[in-house]
Amino acid sequence: MATDHGRKAAPGVLQPGPRWTGVAGSGGAPAAQSDQPLGTLVPDERFTGGFSAVPGQWIHGEGIRITALGLPPQPAAGDAINYFKEAVFYLEGNSVTVTEWSVNPTPVRLYDGTMVPQGSIGFSVEIGAGEGAVTAGDAILYCFLRGEHGLERRIDIPLVINVDRKLDAQRRVCYVDPDGSDDADGSRTAPWRTLHHALGGKGVGDGGKLILQKAGRYVEDVNVSRTPTMNNRRAIEVVAAEGLRADQVIITRTARRLPEPRWVIQARVVHFIGITVDLGKIMLLWGPADRAIGFLGCRLVDPRGPEGDRDENGIAMGYNLAKGTPAQQDTLATGLPYNFGGFYLAECLFVNFTTEGARLYRNVAAYQATDSFAGGPGYDDVVVDGYHVTMPKQGVTRLHLRPFLEVASAARGPNGTTVLTLADAADLSEQRRGGDLRIRFLSGALAAEEEMQVLSVEPAERRIVVGGDIVRRVAAGDRVRGYAVWHADFCQQQGVQRPDQRGLRNITIFRYRASSPTSQLFLTQAPVKLEPGSRISTNGTRFQILSGSGKPNLLLDDDMLRLQAGPQSGEYRVVKSFDRATGTGLLLDAFSADQHDVAVERSKSIVGFVMALSVLRKTGSGWEMGQFQDGHRNFLLTQNTFIGQPNCLTFRNKFPGHGHRNHVQLFNLISKMDADTPQIPDWGLRVQRNHFLRGVPRGRDARVMDGRPGFDANERYQPFRGQLRIGRKPLIPFDSFGNPVDENAPVGAVAA
Repeated sequence: MATDHGRKAAPGVLQPGPRWTGVAGSGGAPAAQSDQPLGTLVPDERFTGGFSAVPGQWIHGEGIRITALGLPPQPAAGDAINYFKEAVFYLEGNSVTVTEWSVNPTPVRLYDGTMVPQGSIGFSVEIGAGEGAVTAGDAILYCFLRGEHGLERRIDIPLVINVDRKLDAQRRVCYVDPDGSDDADGSRTAPWRTLHHALGGKGVGDGGKLILQKAGRYVEDVNVSRTPTMNNRRAIEVVAAEGLRADQVIITRTARRLPEPRWVIQARVVHFIGITVDLGKIMLLWGPADRAIGFLGCRLVDPRGPEGDRDENGIAMGYNLAKGTPAQQDTLATGLPYNFGGFYLAECLFVNFTTEGARLYRNVAAYQATDSFAGGPGYDDVVVDGYHVTMPKQGVTRLHLRPFLEVASAARGPNGTTVLTLADAADLSEQRRGGDLRIRFLSGALAAEEEMQVLSVEPAERRIVVGGDIVRRVAAGDRVRGYAVWHADFCQQQGVQRPDQRGLRNITIFRYRASSPTSQLFLTQAPVKLEPGSRISTNGTRFQILSGSGKPNLLLDDDMLRLQAGPQSGEYRVVKSFDRATGTGLLLDAFSADQHDVAVERSKSIVGFVMALSVLRKTGSGWEMGQFQDGHRNFLLTQNTFIGQPNCLTFRNKFPGHGHRNHVQLFNLISKMDADTPQIPDWGLRVQRNHFLRGVPRGRDARVMDGRPGFDANERYQPFRGQLRIGRKPLIPFDSFGNPVDENAPVGAVAA
C-alpha cells in the first residue's frame, strides 16, 4: 500500500493523495488481490462482499461515507469461526484501515422527501477533498475485505469527488419541461420536452445536470430511435426542481406498447434523484449494454399492484401472460433487467409485480410486490442493504384470455370435490398443479366468497375440479375467473441454461425484511446437461470426461459434477479447472472413491452468498417452503429469522445427493428445517447454534422450543423467554436495526 498521507479517524476519513490529477487512477494503483491464504480454515474460498453505493456517485459536500459490506468465508468442518479482521480502503494514493463494525449515519433523502441516516451496517470511510492542488474530479475507491483466515476480496467503485463543489461551475445545467421543445436549447427559459433527447448525444453532455423544472407528467413516447447515444464518462444527474416532491414529477408514457414496451435511456451513466417512474406504462428500461442507471430517493410504481387491472366490480383480473396475441397479453414491468447493464436502487419506493434485476437495493421499500430477485448470466456482485418488502396478497396470473368463463353445470366429484363443467373451455390449458391454482366466482351465490382452490383443469372435458362440496350453491350461468398463484421466491437462478454460463456469484444481503403469503428463500442450482452419454473417470482430484455424442463438453470453474451410478451415486464435487481439448481437469475435492467410466451430470452452483440480519416471514399457510436445492459453495446464513408454516427451510433432493461446500448456518431463528431424505446432508454443510420453533433440532448446539415470536409493522420481533442465545462472539455486533448485540443476545436478526 502507498504511504498514508490522509487524516485518520474512526471510522476513517480518506482523501485522494497529492499525486491525484482529478483523473481516475492517476493517484496510484492499489495492491493486487492476494491469492495467499491468511490461514487454513477455508484456504480456497473468497470473501463475499461489495459496496453499498451507486457507481459513479457524485460526492457533494462533507460527511459522505461509503460503506463496504461483507463477511469472511466460514468452514463447514469444525467449530471455528472466521471473524472479520479489517477493511483497508484505498483512494488514489491514500489508504485507511478500518477494523470496527459501524452504522453509517450519513443523511439520505427517502422517496417521500424525509431525511434519515443511511443505516448501512458494515465498514465505512468518509470521503474528503483531495489533499493536493487538485480537490475535485474522478476517482476510484478500492476496498480490501479481510477475515482472520482465508483469502481477501478487492472491490472497487468509481466516484466523482466534489466535496468542495469546485465542479459545479464546470457542469452544464439544462432543463426539461412537459411544455418544452426538443428543438430548444435546454435553458431555463427554453427547456427541452423529453428526457430521451436530453440524455442523447445532443443533450446535456458528460457529467451534466438535468432539472425537471415543474410538476407534471413527463411523457417519454419515443422508445426506439436513431438519436445518437451518449457515451458519457461522468454520471448525469436528473433531479426535480427544488421544492418539488418525488410524487409530483412523473416519468410516464401514453401507452404500454408504442409499439413495444421499452423506454430507451440513451446515456451510459445516469442518476435519477427524487422523481417517480410510472411502471404501469414504462414496462422496461433499456439502453447501452454497459450502462449504470441509479435511482436515488425515487418512486418506481405500478398502480396495478400484484393482481393486475380490476374489473367493474373491483375484482382482480390477474395478468394474462400467455393467452392470445402479443397485443392481447399483459406486459409485466420487468423494469430492471438483470442481463443488460446495471440498475441501482437507493432510498426508493418500489411498487411492482416483479422486482428482479437491480444490483443494489439500499433502503428500498417495496409494497404489493413480489419479494424476489432472479439471477441469471452476469447477475453477480449484488448488494442488498436494507430492503423491506410487504406483499399483503399473493400475485396472480389469469388462466384464460377472456375476462370470465361460464359454468354449464356442477356435480360432486370424488373425495369431497366439485366438478364444474364449463360452457366453453376456450383457451384453457391442462393444469394439475393443485395448490398453485385458484378460482373466483364473479356471479351467483358464491360471488361474495374468497378464491377457492383448484385441483385440476381438464380442457378436453371442459372441466375444472374444485376442492370442497359446493354443488348446491352453483347454478348454470355462474361466471368464474381462474388464476395461478405467482410465488414470491427469493433468488432463483433463472436464465442459467447454457454450458458457457455461470451461476450466481458474490451476493451480499444485509437487512432484508420480507412479509408475504409465500415469502421464501429459494436458492437453487441450475441444471445444465452435459453432452449425451458423458462418463467420468477420476484419480483423486484429477478427472476425465468422455462425451457419448462425440462433441466435447464445456465445463467452467465452479460447475458441479454429480455421479449418476455406482456406489457413490449422488455425490457432487466442484470443478476447479478444465481443459476442453483433452476433456481433463481438476476437482476441488476428490470423490469418496475413485471412479471409472461412470455416468455423470452437471449443475451450475451459487458461489459466494452471504445473508445476514434479515427476516423472511411467510404469512400464508400454503405448502411453499424455502429450498436449498442441490448445492452451494461458500455460503453463509447468520443472524437471520425465517418464519413459515407448515414448512420453512428444506434441503430439497430433486436430483440425487447434495453438493454443498462450506454451506454454513449460524445463530439463526428458524421455524423448522426439513430434508427430502431422512437426514440433512452431512458433507460440506454446517448448521450450528440455531433455534428451531418446532421439528427436529438440526445441527450442533441447537434448541427446539416454540416461542411464537410476535412482529410489529417493521418486522421487529420481541425475543421470547427461553430463546437460544448466540453464546459466543457474534459475526456482526449489531442487529438489523443497528442495535448492539453480544454473546448474550438471542439468535436471529433483531432483538428488543
